[in-house]
Parts: sequence; structure tokens; C-alpha cells
Amino acid sequence: MVEADRAERRRLVLRLRNRAKQKRKRARFLGERERLLAQVAEMQLVLSQPRSGSSSLLPWKDVAGGLAQASVESRLSLEALRDRCERLYMLGQSMGRWVESLTRRSNIPEVVRPFTTMTVQLLADPDARRLGLDWYTQHLYHNTDRMLALCAFPSEGVVRDISVMDHEHGVSDILGRIQIDCALSLDDTYAALHTKIWDELRGDTQASWSEFLDTELVQSIDPKMVYRRTAIAADESNYYVGREFKSENRIVFLFGNFSQDELQPENQRWRPRMFWYVLERMGPTQTRIKLVLYNGPKVHCGVIVPWKADVDWAGGDASSIPEHEQFVRYQRWVNQDWKAMLESDFAVLTLQPH
Repeated sequence: MVEADRAERRRLVLRLRNRAKQKRKRARFLGERERLLAQVAEMQLVLSQPRSGSSSLLPWKDVAGGLAQASVESRLSLEALRDRCERLYMLGQSMGRWVESLTRRSNIPEVVRPFTTMTVQLLADPDARRLGLDWYTQHLYHNTDRMLALCAFPSEGVVRDISVMDHEHGVSDILGRIQIDCALSLDDTYAALHTKIWDELRGDTQASWSEFLDTELVQSIDPKMVYRRTAIAADESNYYVGREFKSENRIVFLFGNFSQDELQPENQRWRPRMFWYVLERMGPTQTRIKLVLYNGPKVHCGVIVPWKADVDWAGGDASSIPEHEQFVRYQRWVNQDWKAMLESDFAVLTLQPH
């Protein structure tokens, strides 16, 4: 009797479970049916609405006009690309000739003349001028250590002197050097000397008037940069470019001159002139100030003038001076000629702590 009751209850539970499944299935079916019927009704409504007479296809005239405009734009783009390609080609040719003139064999330093100057010309093309101004100042900056080594500054002490070096074939280089130890931090030394040194770079302290050139172009390269022309005579001008470089422990102000500028009067005479003002951090309240002044040999119509042919030092004809005394006399004349400039620079760079 008990077993029969249990069997009956199991059958009842099974029937109830099956009914629940069928109910859920029927509900899903009805829901899906209602959704589909709603979609059918929506599509019938769309189909029942009147269609407009417009077509999605563009008229042939519009298509032809669009293609014609695209063709014009394509030709203009092609012409612009060809112009740019030609310009870059011409720039590459100009810069190639320029670089070749800088890297010829005669510009390689030799043991007898450790610092060989280069005849650097500034080209007329705007892009070439930008590259030339930037490259030359970078070249001077990256030769700072080389020039300091050439000057052989002592490890300590004040220096203020001039060296006149005689090389082969009567070629002479002149090096002026100043070294001062200042009891100020690098930042304080920079603040005290910045304007004074920039007066030198800008030519404000020189007797000859300077004309500033390519101002916008120069400022686009570096706001701490200047390019100027200082006329010395009708056939000689200094085309100076100056720039400032800063690092954590060293600040370098420099300027040097181009031999020619294609946009300016041609130089028949010139001589390479380069200057480095170097501020070095030696300690929290100690800065070393160095100045290197370089003058290369004079050049006339592309030919180096030997120091013996420079009549300024001899007062006319050097042939009357004994051979063994000539260079000594020349050194003495250079030292006397540079003395005032060196003393002035030394006074400018000498600082006292407040």
C-alpha cells in the first residue's frame, strides 16, 4: 500500500513538471509569434507608403563634373609634388657641393697645423641658408673641447696671453686665451655675464657698425642666435653668426665668420675669426671662465697671405729686417695689436662675489 502511494506521487510530480515545461515552451512560441507578426505589420506599413520618384543614382553631368574636379586637383597635386621634388633635388645638389668644399683634403688637420680652418660660404637658397647657419654654429660648438685642448689651459690659475704659431709656408695662427676662476655659482656667473657676452656676439662693443641679417630665419633656428654683417672695408666684411649653448655643467657662447655670403657683397679679403666663451661649473659656488680668440691667416682673392707678406707688422717692407728676427718682430707686433682687446675682455669677464 505504501509503495503504491509513493509511485502515485512520483507520477504526479512528473506530470506537473511536464506541464510546466510545455507552458514555458508555449510562452516562448507565442512571444516569438507576436514579434514576427509585429515585424510583418511594420514591413507592410512601409510597403504600403507611396514611393518618391527620386533616384539614388547621380546624374551623369554631376558624375562628370566631380571627375573633372578630381582630375584638376590631381594635376595640381602632381605639379606641387614635382616642384617640391625639383626643389629638394636642387637643394641636395647645392648642399652636396657645399659639403664637398668643406671636406676637401686641404681641410684635414695635420701635425704641423693642428687646427685647419675652413672656407665656409653661406648659400643663397633659403633652405640651404638655414642648414648652413645651423651646421656652422653646431660645428663650432662641437669643436669647443678641441680648441680648449689646443690652448692647453693650466689646471688652475689666471691666464691672459696670446700665442702666435708659425706653420709651414708662412701660415700663421693667432690664439688669445683668458682663464679666470670665479667664486660664484654657474647660474650666478651666467646671470652676471650673459648680457655682456651677448653684447660681444651682437657686435655692440665694436667700433664698426653691424647690420643684422635673416632675422626671422635665424630666430626660427634658435632664439639664442644672431647673424650679422660688419663691413671692414669696401672689399672685406665679416659675416658673423653667434649662438649660445647650455648644458648642466657648461654654458658656451660662440661666434665665427663665413668667408662669403651669396646674398651679400663678395669678399676679396677675409680671415677666419672664431671666439668661444666657456663657463664651467667647478663646484656649488665655483665657476671657471675661459675665452678662446682665434684668428687664422689672411686670405686675398682665395689665396692665403703668408705672415711675412703682411706689411702691417713690418711697417712697410720686411726685407730690411734680418730673417731670424722677422717672426719675433711679428709676434711682438701681434701681441701689441691684440693687447687692448685682451685687456678689455679680461676686465669684462672678471667678476667679484657680492
